[in-house]
Amino acid sequence: MNLEELPREECLRLLQRESYVGRVGFIVEGRPMVLPVNYLAEERSLVFCTPLGTKLSHLAGGAPVAFEVDASRSLYQSGWSVVVQGTANEVVDDRELELLRRGPLKSWATPSSGHWIRITIEEISGRRIPES
Repeated sequence: MNLEELPREECLRLLQRESYVGRVGFIVEGRPMVLPVNYLAEERSLVFCTPLGTKLSHLAGGAPVAFEVDASRSLYQSGWSVVVQGTANEVVDDRELELLRRGPLKSWATPSSGHWIRITIEEISGRRIPES
């Protein structure tokens, strides 16, 4: 097995262009929770939409989170994974919300009028197992 550590630039490229469904990990009532979300990533942050009242609404006030995306080719025993660590906050600026609601991100489960959460990319790391 040839495990490669990925540089920041490659991690950002994979996060921004190779996946649009990721998993956000956070704590709810003292227990770990991981949920899938549709997202869009920029250089310093990523955003997703969630309805009011879901577990994800716990992220609105500066919660520490982990965010992960990956892809695999099991037949070739290869794949990659990118992990972001950061802080989640609800987007409250009216102008930014309008841009997000009109933008390209269309959540599979949530109307774009829901609550928008931004995760800052404070740390990012990635690994790849190339095809052998």
